[in-house]
Amino acid sequence: MDKTAAESLADIKARIADLTRQAEELVRLEKASVIEEVKRKVHDYGLTARDLGLDVLAPPPPKTRGRAPARSEKAEPKYRDEYGNEWAGGRGRKPLWVQKIIESGGDIEKYRIMA
Repeated sequence: MDKTAAESLADIKARIADLTRQAEELVRLEKASVIEEVKRKVHDYGLTARDLGLDVLAPPPPKTRGRAPARSEKAEPKYRDEYGNEWAGGRGRKPLWVQKIIESGGDIEKYRIMA
């Protein structure tokens, strides 16, 4: 490649960079006036985000990971003490009356409800 072609390529690249800067500056200046005009029209006409179709652009609220909904059915009781307290014998923490029976060495099966 000869020296004049390389210089003209460098000149063209410099002009491109200069024109790009000028274009960005024009966009910045025009953008401010366009925003001002849109704000004025939104106010004058009482427009909402929904009117402009902007409500669909908002991201959906994040999904929360909470507890699973409680079961609506209560398990049938399998054990009952002399005071009418009942326990289904399932997973989870044992009621106090059951804990006391077990801790005192008692047999919880004596409290089983016979069907």
